[in-house]
Amino acid sequence: MKNIFNIFRFTKSFTGWYVGMSIFIIASSLLSFVGPFVLKQIVDGITAQLLTGKNELHILYVALAILIVSDIFGTILTAVGMYIGDLLAVKLQSYLSAKFYKHVLSLDVGYFDNIAVGNLVNKMYRGIESITNFIQNATNNFLPFFLTAIITIAILMFYSPIVAILLAALFPIYIVITHRSSMAWGKHEGEKNAIADMSQGRALESLAGIRVVKAFLGEVFEFGAFRRARDEIEKITRVQSKEWHIFDFYRRIALNIILFCIVSYILFMTYRRSYTLGEMTLMLQLVNQARFPLFAMSFIIGQIQQADAGSKDFFAVLATSQIIQDRAGAAALTWPKTPKGSSLSFDGVSFSYGNKRDVLKDISFALGYGEKLALVGESGQGKSTLVNLILRYYVPRLGSIRLARKDVSGVTAESLRKHISIVFQDALLFSGTIAENIRYGSPDATDAEVREAARLANATEFIDTLEKKYETTIGERGVKLSGGQKQRLAIARAILHDAPLIILDEATSSLDSRSELLVQQGLDHLTRGKTTIIIAHRLSTLSGVDKILVLSEGKISQFGTPKDLMKQTSGLYAKMIMLQKTLLGATGEERMKALEKYDLVG
Repeated sequence: MKNIFNIFRFTKSFTGWYVGMSIFIIASSLLSFVGPFVLKQIVDGITAQLLTGKNELHILYVALAILIVSDIFGTILTAVGMYIGDLLAVKLQSYLSAKFYKHVLSLDVGYFDNIAVGNLVNKMYRGIESITNFIQNATNNFLPFFLTAIITIAILMFYSPIVAILLAALFPIYIVITHRSSMAWGKHEGEKNAIADMSQGRALESLAGIRVVKAFLGEVFEFGAFRRARDEIEKITRVQSKEWHIFDFYRRIALNIILFCIVSYILFMTYRRSYTLGEMTLMLQLVNQARFPLFAMSFIIGQIQQADAGSKDFFAVLATSQIIQDRAGAAALTWPKTPKGSSLSFDGVSFSYGNKRDVLKDISFALGYGEKLALVGESGQGKSTLVNLILRYYVPRLGSIRLARKDVSGVTAESLRKHISIVFQDALLFSGTIAENIRYGSPDATDAEVREAARLANATEFIDTLEKKYETTIGERGVKLSGGQKQRLAIARAILHDAPLIILDEATSSLDSRSELLVQQGLDHLTRGKTTIIIAHRLSTLSGVDKILVLSEGKISQFGTPKDLMKQTSGLYAKMIMLQKTLLGATGEERMKALEKYDLVG
């Protein structure tokens, strides 16, 4: 039940809406009692006329008028209440989704290392649906049902305490049985949700990577995995449904027996003239009216259980705290107009993911303003991790990182990232137009600035051939563009961002020679006069760098200018140059031997 209280606490800003709906619902519920009392008067009036012969037809007219007016007014109140409920539902959905999405966007990059995005989206939608349904049912159904039950029992207590007690006894019986059935249901529902999250998350991944799926004939495998998950859900549902209906049978048997006793008692007492025919009609109607709250009891408790289970993951995500936060009083990073000293420096930095061994160990180096640094090393040696630390996606276990002579841990994350432009190996673009993607990160840029950034990135070559040019919709993740075209748009985006520190994460490693040449020309414009870090994959990307940092087993094995490192013939950089010379003009077998000898990966 903890999550139910969370729902009300989390949505307390909607209290005014709840109260407004409640007023209409309560008024509508009270009007539902007009009918039984009016029918009592009509039946008693007809009985009196049959016994005395008095003609009091005007009483019948008045009673019928009251009946139709109360019904119409009740219908109006119900319609208005439902309308308010619909508005409340959509406002709740907007509020909940905005809160969830904003919080998820604020979480550290490390959080997303351990969770599938499809699972996260599934938790969001299931939580929003559970909470919205619960709030709607609480106002539209729970409140009138409970109100009807209380008023019904109170009225029956006036006419017959025995009938009222028998009817009241049904509610705890129903609640106990329903609670047990809901607990059993909730246990199975949690198992189904876990399977559904994994299955739907995988389905989203396979659709996002549909080209890989089709290329490796993975359709049968993916569909088979989906079907197995659905079969498991069906298996759990069979057990779940069987248990539920057994409990429901007990509920209905209890209801049948006690209601039979109540109706028999009322009829018997009427036969003995303890009640008038009108009173009998009133009590029978009230007892029949009490069926709805009783039948709803299982629905209400079931809804509470589903809301509790469905919102559990939603609130668990919201409870996840942002680990890497700006310090109290953190200053905004500013880039000096007259640069002095180092633009970037690492001082004894060590880092590990979680409690695992260090990925980076005692990293120390400095880079001057406007210098270009190439990061070189075998795969998995920590090159990308080093870049992630600069961006403060993670924080070092030991040591400090300084940018523009400011410790990055002491400045705001927003100001830090404003001073960094990055081009990844896989140029991630978003669904939308070319202009929107170039302008991403620089929303105030003019059209002229967007076009100039595209020109400098060598992107106008293909943009001008498109029918809608900059307003061309490129599709999700840029799937309508080639690798080189996407990379040039990513470079244009970075150029427009105009940051003093540039990071190139193997930006040309997956391109053909022509595309690499065009992209490289764009990169030359991007990095001109800027402090640049290049994660090197191809030797061609090392040309023109001022310094090279070679990582091996998470440590710096070499650091210096290309000329200095060439003198260290046993070092990795010299080996890469020698490897390149060996491969030129070598046979296939000689190339394989050379690669095995050096075992190098960018």
